[in-house]
Amino acid sequence: MAQEIRIEYEPRQQFIPFHQREQRWACLVVHRRGGKTVACINDLGARALYTTKQNARYAYLAPFYRQAKDVAWAYLKQYLKPAITKVRESELRVELINGSWITLYGADNPDALRGIYLDGVILDEFGDCRPSLWGQVILPTLVDRGGWAVFIGTPKGKNHFYKIAQRSKLEPGWFNLTLKASMSGIIAPKIGRAHV
Repeated sequence: MAQEIRIEYEPRQQFIPFHQREQRWACLVVHRRGGKTVACINDLGARALYTTKQNARYAYLAPFYRQAKDVAWAYLKQYLKPAITKVRESELRVELINGSWITLYGADNPDALRGIYLDGVILDEFGDCRPSLWGQVILPTLVDRGGWAVFIGTPKGKNHFYKIAQRSKLEPGWFNLTLKASMSGIIAPKIGRAHV
């Protein structure tokens, strides 16, 4: 008998196309406090939970390990709680009822990612990571099992994240979502300004 799992996540309207995408690669250029990490953690969880792959492995990667813990660990445990069978605090890893794992990593220790395989990965604030991280470390983890990747961040000049964002707008096989604070409707204009 199948067990019913209810995840308490209500996506913002702006992220529904992202959750419905079929492309292997995606890029989200979203302003601060726009909800990109919450959307991505829930997307990662849904894809890990409903995969048909055996021994599936997924990852969330931030520029620093401590940052991954501070930004995403609480969200992961909160939203996926009904589907989690094991929590490994020391490894920042959860195991889901279907045997899938989701682990948080930091780009400050890329060697922790060598030799593993991944079925999907979120690369948060990719512009703050080393440019070589994607091609030399992450992409090889995805190749043999046809894994997917989502690059998320905020604009910080014309760096390697900017190049990924441009590529995602032009090339087939990519999904792109760009949300500017002035146009997204997520943050009220007057709330964003501090008054002293």
